[in-house]
Amino acid sequence: MKKIIFLDPLSYDEKSLRHRHLLREWSGAYIPGDIPLPPLDLMYAAAYLRRRGHSVGIIEANINHWPYKKAAGMVAAGSPDFVLIPTTYYSLKSDRLLAAYIKNISPSVKIIFSGAPVVYEPRLALEGGAADFVALGELELPVFNIMEGNYAENVAYQDKGRIICGRRSILDLDELDIPARDLVDNQAYRYVFFNRKNPVTAMSLSRGCPHGKCNFCVSSLYNLGQVRFRPFVSVIREIEEIVYKYKIGEIFFRDQCLTASRELIWMLCEEMLLRNIRIPWRGSTRVDLVDKELLGLMRRAGCYQLSFGFESPSQKALDLANKGIKVEQSRQASRWAKEAGLEVVGLFICGLPGEDGDDYSESLLKFALELNVDYAQFCAADLLPGTPYYEKSRGSPGFLPPEKASKETRRAFLKFYLRPGFLGRQLKKIRSAGDLRFLISRGINAFISYS
Repeated sequence: MKKIIFLDPLSYDEKSLRHRHLLREWSGAYIPGDIPLPPLDLMYAAAYLRRRGHSVGIIEANINHWPYKKAAGMVAAGSPDFVLIPTTYYSLKSDRLLAAYIKNISPSVKIIFSGAPVVYEPRLALEGGAADFVALGELELPVFNIMEGNYAENVAYQDKGRIICGRRSILDLDELDIPARDLVDNQAYRYVFFNRKNPVTAMSLSRGCPHGKCNFCVSSLYNLGQVRFRPFVSVIREIEEIVYKYKIGEIFFRDQCLTASRELIWMLCEEMLLRNIRIPWRGSTRVDLVDKELLGLMRRAGCYQLSFGFESPSQKALDLANKGIKVEQSRQASRWAKEAGLEVVGLFICGLPGEDGDDYSESLLKFALELNVDYAQFCAADLLPGTPYYEKSRGSPGFLPPEKASKETRRAFLKFYLRPGFLGRQLKKIRSAGDLRFLISRGINAFISYS
Protein backbone atom coordinates (compact mmCIF):
# COMPACT_ATOMS: atom_id res chain seq x y z
CA MET A 1 0.00 0.00 0.00
CA LYS A 2 1.24 3.48 -0.90
CA LYS A 3 0.05 6.85 0.39
CA ILE A 4 -0.80 9.83 -1.78
CA ILE A 5 -1.98 13.33 -0.95
CA PHE A 6 -4.02 15.23 -3.51
CA LEU A 7 -3.38 18.96 -3.15
CA ASP A 8 -5.92 21.59 -4.20
CA PRO A 9 -3.64 24.65 -4.11
CA LEU A 10 -4.43 28.29 -3.68
CA SER A 11 -3.05 30.20 -6.65
CA TYR A 12 -1.48 33.61 -7.01
CA ASP A 13 -1.71 36.10 -9.84
CA GLU A 14 1.80 36.84 -11.10
CA LYS A 15 1.03 40.52 -11.72
CA SER A 16 -0.98 41.61 -8.68
CA LEU A 17 0.28 38.86 -6.33
CA ARG A 18 -3.32 38.47 -5.13
CA HIS A 19 -4.64 34.98 -4.58
CA ARG A 20 -6.99 33.39 -7.10
CA HIS A 21 -9.27 30.35 -6.98
CA LEU A 22 -8.81 28.22 -10.09
CA LEU A 23 -10.82 25.22 -11.27
CA ARG A 24 -8.10 22.61 -11.41
CA GLU A 25 -9.98 20.04 -13.48
CA TRP A 26 -10.62 19.51 -17.20
CA SER A 27 -11.45 23.20 -17.71
CA GLY A 28 -8.49 24.71 -15.86
CA ALA A 29 -10.59 27.87 -15.74
CA TYR A 30 -10.68 30.96 -13.57
CA ILE A 31 -14.09 32.21 -12.52
CA PRO A 32 -13.87 36.03 -12.28
CA GLY A 33 -16.06 36.04 -9.18
CA ASP A 34 -13.29 34.00 -7.51
CA ILE A 35 -15.60 31.30 -6.13
CA PRO A 36 -13.88 28.06 -5.08
CA LEU A 37 -15.56 24.78 -5.98
CA PRO A 38 -15.00 21.40 -4.32
CA PRO A 39 -12.06 19.55 -5.99
CA LEU A 40 -14.27 17.06 -7.82
CA ASP A 41 -11.57 15.37 -9.91
CA LEU A 42 -9.49 14.80 -6.79
CA MET A 43 -12.44 13.29 -4.93
CA TYR A 44 -13.24 10.88 -7.77
CA ALA A 45 -9.59 9.79 -8.06
CA ALA A 46 -9.25 9.44 -4.28
CA ALA A 47 -12.22 7.06 -4.14
CA TYR A 48 -10.84 5.04 -7.06
CA LEU A 49 -7.42 4.61 -5.43
CA ARG A 50 -8.77 3.93 -1.96
CA ARG A 51 -10.94 1.07 -3.19
CA ARG A 52 -7.82 -0.42 -4.73
CA GLY A 53 -5.95 -0.52 -1.46
CA HIS A 54 -4.02 2.76 -1.34
CA SER A 55 -4.11 5.42 1.37
CA VAL A 56 -5.39 8.80 0.19
CA GLY A 57 -5.75 12.31 1.61
CA ILE A 58 -6.87 15.67 0.21
CA ILE A 59 -5.47 19.02 1.35
CA GLU A 60 -7.91 21.85 0.61
CA ALA A 61 -5.52 24.79 0.53
CA ASN A 62 -7.72 26.57 -2.01
CA ILE A 63 -10.90 27.00 0.03
CA ASN A 64 -8.92 27.55 3.25
CA HIS A 65 -6.61 30.21 1.77
CA TRP A 66 -3.50 28.34 2.91
CA PRO A 67 -0.30 29.75 1.36
CA TYR A 68 2.27 27.50 -0.26
CA LYS A 69 4.52 27.18 2.78
CA LYS A 70 1.63 26.02 4.96
CA ALA A 71 0.40 23.61 2.29
CA ALA A 72 3.90 22.18 1.94
CA GLY A 73 4.13 21.79 5.71
CA MET A 74 0.83 19.92 5.78
CA VAL A 75 2.07 17.59 3.05
CA ALA A 76 5.18 16.88 5.12
CA ALA A 77 3.05 16.19 8.21
CA GLY A 78 1.11 13.58 6.24
CA SER A 79 4.31 11.70 5.25
CA PRO A 80 3.00 10.57 1.83
CA ASP A 81 4.88 8.61 -0.81
CA PHE A 82 3.34 10.80 -3.51
CA VAL A 83 1.68 14.21 -3.80
CA LEU A 84 -0.36 15.32 -6.80
CA ILE A 85 -0.52 18.98 -7.88
CA PRO A 86 -3.17 19.77 -10.54
CA THR A 87 -1.93 22.73 -12.57
CA THR A 88 -3.43 25.11 -15.12
CA TYR A 89 -2.24 27.50 -17.82
CA TYR A 90 -2.70 30.31 -15.28
CA SER A 91 -0.77 28.75 -12.40
CA LEU A 92 2.03 26.61 -13.80
CA LYS A 93 4.85 28.92 -12.73
CA SER A 94 3.55 29.29 -9.17
CA ASP A 95 2.76 25.56 -8.96
CA ARG A 96 6.39 24.77 -9.75
CA LEU A 97 7.29 27.01 -6.82
CA LEU A 98 4.90 25.05 -4.62
CA ALA A 99 6.57 21.82 -5.75
CA ALA A 100 9.95 23.28 -4.77
CA TYR A 101 8.64 24.06 -1.27
CA ILE A 102 7.43 20.49 -0.92
CA LYS A 103 10.70 19.00 -2.17
CA ASN A 104 12.67 21.20 0.22
CA ILE A 105 10.71 19.99 3.24
CA SER A 106 10.07 16.41 2.06
CA PRO A 107 12.86 15.44 -0.36
CA SER A 108 11.77 11.80 -0.57
CA VAL A 109 8.21 12.50 -1.73
CA LYS A 110 7.46 11.91 -5.41
CA ILE A 111 5.56 14.76 -7.07
CA ILE A 112 2.96 14.21 -9.78
CA PHE A 113 1.67 17.08 -11.93
CA SER A 114 -1.61 16.93 -13.82
CA GLY A 115 -3.54 19.40 -15.97
CA ALA A 116 -3.90 20.45 -19.60
CA PRO A 117 -0.59 22.35 -20.04
CA VAL A 118 1.55 19.45 -18.82
CA VAL A 119 -0.53 16.79 -20.56
CA TYR A 120 0.22 18.64 -23.78
CA GLU A 121 3.85 19.38 -22.91
CA PRO A 122 5.13 17.20 -20.02
CA ARG A 123 8.55 18.83 -20.04
CA LEU A 124 6.99 21.95 -18.48
CA ALA A 125 6.67 19.96 -15.25
CA LEU A 126 9.50 17.43 -15.61
CA GLU A 127 12.41 19.63 -16.65
CA GLY A 128 14.31 21.05 -13.72
CA GLY A 129 12.93 18.40 -11.40
CA ALA A 130 9.72 20.20 -10.44
CA ALA A 131 7.83 16.94 -10.88
CA ASP A 132 8.79 13.28 -11.01
CA PHE A 133 5.76 12.26 -13.07
CA VAL A 134 2.98 13.75 -15.18
CA ALA A 135 -0.49 12.20 -15.16
CA LEU A 136 -1.59 12.14 -18.79
CA GLY A 137 -5.31 12.90 -18.85
CA GLU A 138 -7.97 11.96 -16.32
CA LEU A 139 -6.43 11.15 -12.97
CA GLU A 140 -7.57 7.66 -12.01
CA LEU A 141 -5.57 5.47 -14.40
CA PRO A 142 -2.27 7.38 -14.49
CA VAL A 143 -2.07 7.95 -10.74
CA PHE A 144 -2.90 4.31 -10.02
CA ASN A 145 -0.23 3.21 -12.52
CA ILE A 146 2.37 5.48 -10.92
CA MET A 147 1.61 4.16 -7.46
CA GLU A 148 1.85 0.59 -8.78
CA GLY A 149 5.17 1.30 -10.53
CA ASN A 150 3.73 0.89 -14.03
CA TYR A 151 4.78 3.79 -16.23
CA ALA A 152 3.87 2.35 -19.63
CA GLU A 153 0.37 3.81 -19.83
CA ASN A 154 -0.96 7.36 -19.24
CA VAL A 155 2.28 8.44 -17.52
CA ALA A 156 5.12 10.76 -18.55
CA TYR A 157 8.48 10.79 -16.80
CA GLN A 158 12.12 11.65 -17.43
CA ASP A 159 14.84 9.04 -17.86
CA LYS A 160 18.45 10.10 -18.37
CA GLY A 161 17.36 13.47 -19.68
CA ARG A 162 14.83 12.01 -22.11
CA ILE A 163 11.09 12.51 -21.57
CA ILE A 164 9.11 9.33 -22.06
CA CYS A 165 5.33 9.37 -22.56
CA GLY A 166 3.29 6.21 -22.15
CA ARG A 167 0.44 5.22 -24.42
CA ARG A 168 -2.92 6.79 -23.68
CA SER A 169 -6.19 5.17 -22.63
CA ILE A 170 -9.29 6.35 -20.78
CA LEU A 171 -11.32 4.93 -17.93
CA ASP A 172 -14.52 2.95 -18.38
CA LEU A 173 -16.88 4.96 -16.18
CA ASP A 174 -18.44 1.73 -14.91
CA GLU A 175 -15.27 1.58 -12.77
CA LEU A 176 -15.71 5.07 -11.37
CA ASP A 177 -16.54 5.25 -7.67
CA ILE A 178 -18.69 7.81 -5.88
CA PRO A 179 -16.40 10.72 -4.93
CA ALA A 180 -14.68 10.57 -1.53
CA ARG A 181 -16.59 13.46 0.04
CA ASP A 182 -15.51 12.25 3.48
CA LEU A 183 -12.03 13.60 2.66
CA VAL A 184 -13.16 17.22 2.20
CA ASP A 185 -14.96 19.83 4.27
CA ASN A 186 -18.30 19.81 2.49
CA GLN A 187 -19.67 22.61 4.66
CA ALA A 188 -16.94 25.04 3.59
CA TYR A 189 -18.28 25.67 0.09
CA ARG A 190 -20.79 28.43 0.77
CA TYR A 191 -21.63 31.50 -1.30
CA VAL A 192 -23.93 34.50 -1.18
CA PHE A 193 -24.75 34.94 -4.85
CA PHE A 194 -24.90 32.83 -8.01
CA ASN A 195 -26.42 29.93 -6.07
CA ARG A 196 -29.65 29.11 -4.23
CA LYS A 197 -28.70 27.05 -1.17
CA ASN A 198 -25.59 26.24 0.84
CA PRO A 199 -23.37 24.35 1.01
CA VAL A 200 -22.66 23.54 -2.64
CA THR A 201 -21.02 20.43 -4.03
CA ALA A 202 -20.05 19.27 -7.51
CA MET A 203 -20.67 16.03 -9.36
CA SER A 204 -20.92 14.81 -12.95
CA LEU A 205 -22.95 12.43 -15.09
CA SER A 206 -20.40 12.17 -17.88
CA ARG A 207 -16.93 12.95 -19.12
CA GLY A 208 -16.10 14.46 -22.45
CA CYS A 209 -18.08 16.51 -24.94
CA PRO A 210 -20.33 15.14 -27.70
CA HIS A 211 -19.02 17.85 -30.02
CA GLY A 212 -15.41 18.03 -28.86
CA LYS A 213 -14.23 20.00 -31.88
CA CYS A 214 -14.15 23.64 -30.75
CA ASN A 215 -10.86 25.13 -31.89
CA PHE A 216 -10.36 27.09 -28.65
CA CYS A 217 -10.95 24.17 -26.23
CA VAL A 218 -8.34 21.94 -24.54
CA SER A 219 -10.72 19.33 -23.15
CA SER A 220 -9.80 16.63 -25.69
CA LEU A 221 -6.37 16.46 -24.09
CA TYR A 222 -8.07 14.76 -21.16
CA ASN A 223 -10.62 12.46 -22.76
CA LEU A 224 -9.10 11.77 -26.18
CA GLY A 225 -12.15 13.31 -27.80
CA GLN A 226 -14.57 10.75 -26.39
CA VAL A 227 -17.73 11.22 -24.33
CA ARG A 228 -18.75 8.56 -21.77
CA PHE A 229 -21.59 8.30 -19.28
CA ARG A 230 -21.76 6.98 -15.74
CA PRO A 231 -24.10 4.14 -14.84
CA PHE A 232 -27.49 5.54 -13.89
CA VAL A 233 -27.61 3.58 -10.62
CA SER A 234 -24.31 5.14 -9.49
CA VAL A 235 -25.56 8.64 -10.32
CA ILE A 236 -28.73 8.22 -8.23
CA ARG A 237 -26.77 6.69 -5.36
CA GLU A 238 -24.42 9.68 -5.33
CA ILE A 239 -27.27 12.20 -5.33
CA GLU A 240 -28.93 10.42 -2.41
CA GLU A 241 -25.62 10.44 -0.52
CA ILE A 242 -25.26 14.17 -1.18
CA VAL A 243 -28.78 14.91 0.08
CA TYR A 244 -29.25 12.48 2.95
CA LYS A 245 -25.76 11.66 4.24
CA TYR A 246 -23.93 14.95 3.83
CA LYS A 247 -26.95 17.30 4.01
CA ILE A 248 -25.61 19.38 1.12
CA GLY A 249 -27.88 22.13 -0.20
CA GLU A 250 -27.08 22.35 -3.90
CA ILE A 251 -25.38 20.45 -6.75
CA PHE A 252 -23.28 22.01 -9.50
CA PHE A 253 -22.94 19.48 -12.33
CA ARG A 254 -19.47 19.89 -13.80
CA ASP A 255 -20.17 17.95 -17.00
CA GLN A 256 -18.79 19.59 -20.10
CA CYS A 257 -22.25 19.11 -21.56
CA LEU A 258 -24.95 18.14 -19.05
CA THR A 259 -27.51 17.23 -21.73
CA ALA A 260 -25.09 15.24 -23.90
CA SER A 261 -27.42 12.28 -23.43
CA ARG A 262 -31.04 13.42 -23.53
CA GLU A 263 -32.10 9.96 -22.34
CA LEU A 264 -29.85 10.07 -19.27
CA ILE A 265 -30.81 13.57 -18.11
CA TRP A 266 -34.48 12.79 -18.75
CA MET A 267 -34.23 9.60 -16.65
CA LEU A 268 -32.45 11.53 -13.91
CA CYS A 269 -35.15 14.20 -13.74
CA GLU A 270 -37.96 11.64 -13.66
CA GLU A 271 -36.21 9.63 -10.95
CA MET A 272 -35.61 12.70 -8.77
CA LEU A 273 -39.29 13.60 -9.06
CA LEU A 274 -40.36 10.01 -8.36
CA ARG A 275 -38.17 9.80 -5.25
CA ASN A 276 -39.13 13.32 -4.17
CA ILE A 277 -35.48 14.37 -4.05
CA ARG A 278 -35.65 18.11 -3.49
CA ILE A 279 -32.35 19.83 -4.14
CA PRO A 280 -31.54 22.77 -6.44
CA TRP A 281 -28.99 22.09 -9.15
CA ARG A 282 -27.34 23.72 -12.13
CA GLY A 283 -24.92 22.91 -14.93
CA SER A 284 -23.62 23.74 -18.40
CA THR A 285 -24.62 22.56 -21.84
CA ARG A 286 -24.75 23.41 -25.54
CA VAL A 287 -27.48 25.42 -27.21
CA ASP A 288 -28.06 22.67 -29.80
CA LEU A 289 -28.70 20.00 -27.17
CA VAL A 290 -31.78 21.37 -25.42
CA ASP A 291 -35.47 21.62 -26.27
CA LYS A 292 -38.55 23.12 -24.61
CA GLU A 293 -39.84 19.83 -23.23
CA LEU A 294 -36.52 18.81 -21.72
CA LEU A 295 -35.89 22.22 -20.14
CA GLY A 296 -39.36 22.21 -18.58
CA LEU A 297 -38.75 18.79 -17.03
CA MET A 298 -35.34 19.85 -15.74
CA ARG A 299 -36.88 22.88 -14.05
CA ARG A 300 -39.54 20.74 -12.36
CA ALA A 301 -36.82 18.38 -11.11
CA GLY A 302 -34.88 21.17 -9.38
CA CYS A 303 -32.64 22.68 -12.05
CA TYR A 304 -32.68 26.45 -11.73
CA GLN A 305 -29.73 27.61 -13.84
CA LEU A 306 -27.98 26.60 -17.06
CA SER A 307 -24.77 27.97 -18.55
CA PHE A 308 -24.49 28.08 -22.33
CA GLY A 309 -21.37 28.64 -24.43
CA PHE A 310 -22.83 31.34 -26.67
CA GLU A 311 -19.26 32.55 -27.36
CA SER A 312 -19.98 35.18 -30.04
CA PRO A 313 -22.77 36.98 -31.91
CA SER A 314 -20.76 36.51 -35.12
CA GLN A 315 -21.67 33.44 -37.18
CA LYS A 316 -18.36 33.75 -39.00
CA ALA A 317 -16.45 33.58 -35.71
CA LEU A 318 -18.50 30.56 -34.59
CA ASP A 319 -17.83 28.77 -37.88
CA LEU A 320 -14.09 29.48 -37.79
CA ALA A 321 -14.00 28.22 -34.21
CA ASN A 322 -15.77 25.03 -35.34
CA LYS A 323 -18.34 25.60 -32.59
CA GLY A 324 -21.02 23.76 -34.56
CA ILE A 325 -23.92 26.05 -33.65
CA LYS A 326 -25.92 28.86 -35.22
CA VAL A 327 -26.50 32.26 -33.61
CA GLU A 328 -30.24 31.67 -33.90
CA GLN A 329 -29.85 28.49 -31.82
CA SER A 330 -28.36 30.62 -29.05
CA ARG A 331 -31.35 32.93 -29.13
CA GLN A 332 -33.74 29.98 -29.15
CA ALA A 333 -32.03 28.10 -26.30
CA SER A 334 -31.98 31.19 -24.10
CA ARG A 335 -35.62 31.93 -24.86
CA TRP A 336 -36.68 28.35 -24.09
CA ALA A 337 -34.68 28.35 -20.84
CA LYS A 338 -36.24 31.61 -19.67
CA GLU A 339 -39.71 30.36 -20.57
CA ALA A 340 -39.04 27.27 -18.44
CA GLY A 341 -38.14 29.51 -15.49
CA LEU A 342 -34.38 28.91 -15.59
CA GLU A 343 -31.62 31.41 -14.96
CA VAL A 344 -29.28 31.70 -17.93
CA VAL A 345 -25.52 32.17 -17.64
CA GLY A 346 -23.89 33.31 -20.85
CA LEU A 347 -20.29 32.34 -21.63
CA PHE A 348 -18.70 34.70 -24.15
CA ILE A 349 -15.26 34.91 -25.77
CA CYS A 350 -13.94 38.30 -26.83
CA GLY A 351 -11.63 38.54 -29.82
CA LEU A 352 -12.17 35.28 -31.70
CA PRO A 353 -10.98 35.18 -35.30
CA GLY A 354 -13.74 36.31 -37.64
CA GLU A 355 -15.53 38.69 -35.28
CA ASP A 356 -16.85 41.74 -37.08
CA GLY A 357 -16.23 45.40 -36.31
CA ASP A 358 -13.93 47.08 -33.82
CA ASP A 359 -16.14 47.62 -30.77
CA TYR A 360 -16.01 44.07 -29.49
CA SER A 361 -17.20 44.90 -25.98
CA GLU A 362 -20.29 46.69 -27.25
CA SER A 363 -21.10 43.79 -29.57
CA LEU A 364 -20.80 41.21 -26.77
CA LEU A 365 -22.76 43.35 -24.33
CA LYS A 366 -25.53 43.90 -26.84
CA PHE A 367 -25.69 40.14 -27.49
CA ALA A 368 -25.76 39.32 -23.76
CA LEU A 369 -28.60 41.77 -23.18
CA GLU A 370 -30.48 40.51 -26.23
CA LEU A 371 -30.25 36.96 -24.84
CA ASN A 372 -31.49 38.28 -21.48
CA VAL A 373 -28.83 36.37 -19.54
CA ASP A 374 -28.82 36.63 -15.75
CA TYR A 375 -25.03 36.36 -15.48
CA ALA A 376 -22.29 36.68 -18.07
CA GLN A 377 -18.72 35.50 -18.15
CA PHE A 378 -16.55 37.36 -20.63
CA CYS A 379 -13.18 35.81 -21.46
CA ALA A 380 -10.47 37.17 -23.72
CA ALA A 381 -9.67 34.81 -26.59
CA ASP A 382 -6.41 33.06 -25.79
CA LEU A 383 -4.26 30.82 -27.96
CA LEU A 384 -3.71 27.99 -25.48
CA PRO A 385 -1.17 25.28 -26.33
CA GLY A 386 -2.96 22.04 -27.06
CA THR A 387 -6.05 23.62 -28.63
CA PRO A 388 -6.81 22.99 -32.32
CA TYR A 389 -6.29 26.70 -32.98
CA TYR A 390 -2.77 26.40 -31.58
CA GLU A 391 -2.02 23.22 -33.49
CA LYS A 392 -3.23 24.64 -36.78
CA SER A 393 -1.56 28.01 -36.53
CA ARG A 394 1.52 27.74 -34.30
CA GLY A 395 1.13 31.49 -34.24
CA SER A 396 -1.74 33.96 -34.40
CA PRO A 397 -4.83 32.79 -36.28
CA GLY A 398 -6.38 36.25 -36.20
CA PHE A 399 -6.99 36.69 -32.47
CA LEU A 400 -7.16 40.17 -31.07
CA PRO A 401 -3.84 41.30 -29.56
CA PRO A 402 -3.87 40.27 -25.87
CA GLU A 403 -3.90 43.84 -24.52
CA LYS A 404 -6.84 44.87 -26.71
CA ALA A 405 -8.74 41.64 -25.97
CA SER A 406 -8.29 42.19 -22.22
CA LYS A 407 -9.40 45.81 -22.52
CA GLU A 408 -12.52 44.90 -24.48
CA THR A 409 -13.34 42.05 -22.10
CA ARG A 410 -13.00 44.34 -19.09
CA ARG A 411 -15.23 46.93 -20.71
CA ALA A 412 -17.97 44.36 -21.43
CA PHE A 413 -17.74 43.04 -17.87
CA LEU A 414 -18.04 46.47 -16.27
CA LYS A 415 -20.93 47.55 -18.47
CA PHE A 416 -22.85 44.36 -17.73
CA TYR A 417 -22.31 44.12 -13.97
CA LEU A 418 -22.56 47.80 -13.08
CA ARG A 419 -26.10 48.06 -14.38
CA PRO A 420 -28.36 49.35 -11.57
CA GLY A 421 -30.87 46.55 -12.10
CA PHE A 422 -28.25 43.85 -11.69
CA LEU A 423 -26.71 45.45 -8.60
CA GLY A 424 -30.14 45.82 -7.02
CA ARG A 425 -30.91 42.11 -7.48
CA GLN A 426 -27.65 41.10 -5.82
CA LEU A 427 -28.14 43.44 -2.86
CA LYS A 428 -31.52 41.87 -2.18
CA LYS A 429 -29.75 38.56 -1.49
CA ILE A 430 -27.81 39.97 1.47
CA ARG A 431 -29.01 38.66 4.84
CA SER A 432 -26.08 39.51 7.14
CA ALA A 433 -22.86 41.49 7.48
CA GLY A 434 -20.99 38.35 6.48
CA ASP A 435 -22.99 38.16 3.26
CA LEU A 436 -22.10 41.78 2.51
CA ARG A 437 -18.40 41.14 3.14
CA PHE A 438 -18.48 38.09 0.87
CA LEU A 439 -20.23 40.00 -1.91
CA ILE A 440 -17.79 42.92 -1.70
CA SER A 441 -14.67 40.73 -1.59
CA ARG A 442 -15.77 38.62 -4.56
CA GLY A 443 -16.75 41.72 -6.49
CA ILE A 444 -13.34 43.30 -5.85
CA ASN A 445 -11.58 40.09 -6.93
CA ALA A 446 -13.64 39.98 -10.11
CA PHE A 447 -12.82 43.60 -10.95
CA ILE A 448 -9.12 43.02 -10.28
CA SER A 449 -9.12 39.95 -12.53
CA TYR A 450 -10.09 42.22 -15.43
CA SER A 451 -7.59 44.95 -14.60
